Amino acid sequence: MFLNREKEIERIRETVDKRKSHSKAILLYGLRRVGKTTLLKNALESFEGTVISYQAVDDTYNSNIRQFAAVAASVMNIPHIAYVSDLEAIISFIAGSGKRVVIVIDEYPLLRKAFKTGNLDSYFQRAIDTFTDNITFIFCGSYISTMKEMNEYSSPLFGRFDLVLHLRTFDYLDSSAFYRSLSPYEKIQYYAVFGGFPFVLERIEPEQGLVWNIKRTFLDDWDIVYSTINEILRTEISKIEGASAILSYLRNGRARNTELASETNASSSAISKELARLIDMDLIEKSNPINRKDDAKKTFYEISDNLIRFFYSFILPNRNYIAMYGPDAAYDNLLSRSLDTYISRRFERIVKEYIVRLIKNRQRPEFLSVGTYWYDLPKEKRNGEFDCVIQLGDGYEVLECKHLKDPMAKSLAEEEAKKIGRIEELEIKSIGFACSSGFDFTRSDWTLISGDDLYDI
Repeated sequence: MFLNREKEIERIRETVDKRKSHSKAILLYGLRRVGKTTLLKNALESFEGTVISYQAVDDTYNSNIRQFAAVAASVMNIPHIAYVSDLEAIISFIAGSGKRVVIVIDEYPLLRKAFKTGNLDSYFQRAIDTFTDNITFIFCGSYISTMKEMNEYSSPLFGRFDLVLHLRTFDYLDSSAFYRSLSPYEKIQYYAVFGGFPFVLERIEPEQGLVWNIKRTFLDDWDIVYSTINEILRTEISKIEGASAILSYLRNGRARNTELASETNASSSAISKELARLIDMDLIEKSNPINRKDDAKKTFYEISDNLIRFFYSFILPNRNYIAMYGPDAAYDNLLSRSLDTYISRRFERIVKEYIVRLIKNRQRPEFLSVGTYWYDLPKEKRNGEFDCVIQLGDGYEVLECKHLKDPMAKSLAEEEAKKIGRIEELEIKSIGFACSSGFDFTRSDWTLISGDDLYDI
């Protein structure tokens, strides 16, 4: 099942199909199992030419070239290419065929690392500039920092890419396409637990219920999802000192640099470097309150994807218990009592993603951005933060988010509004509410966002 990558497919096809007087190149990167290879397969299936797709392996450079030559010989139906051991010569033969060809090198960083006698990017710069008219090069990879370097000013390949795509996990709305039949309340639960990795979403069986899917996906260590997540994290973070400790600390919340430094017994500068690398890898993200965007002391870090957050919250710390007692006991004793609280905390992120979509679609022009809001009350000697605030042209709107099974009652909303109203000296202009199950009232001076609104955008 392949869903919700239509824009990316269209952009790849447009780039490949353009008739230009020079070779074309595409740079595609993103976390492992985010759907890069499947995206390329779908985008190139209508290409009226030849596609040579090679996935580099963690082996010697010569071994990779022999395997690439064998693939090219088979696809191009030019047997003698298989005996050529020089990459430049192989591509020369391919270009000399006169056919329109797309050359995909998947996991390019592995091939780049294996090349010990120079800069492989320099060779491909020459290839892109030399083999004109009929070849498109596509470089694909999961080592995001390495892939980004290829498009930096100092890189030999700078300025050679007609298209650069950073493929990310799905947001709440795109993820819901894998469980369309569920109610908004249930969709929120699934996104809070399973996040936006396509390889996980396509294995969900929504008719079996949330608990069944949790047990099957996370609590059965024979399941491919459990082992794949383990492998993704082991591979991605193994070279970053302290990364596992950082992710463990952030598992169901967020923290400042100083808090993480204290937790990991590292210096603030060392933690900053590790955080920067984890951000580059799409594993964490940083944010500032919407009204303190340049305040370093108010910079917070949190895990980006709900799947990884859930894994660090419940699975990784309890892996021995899960292996010993099995899925049923693990769910009953480790997850059942805290799952609702965990999901409720993720609801705020869904609401923010909804607001971001409204802004991008220009459906609410008065909404400028969304985030948290930090306030200081010197007279009362206290401070605090609103978790979800919309920036308006003349101030801010506090948005209280409630993940409830039943519609939100007017009395509860009025109680929350009074609490906000007691905090003076703020730039808050209005109040709104988001509730997964809607409301039992209407009120024109409040923004009211129901679960139906979230998924009908």
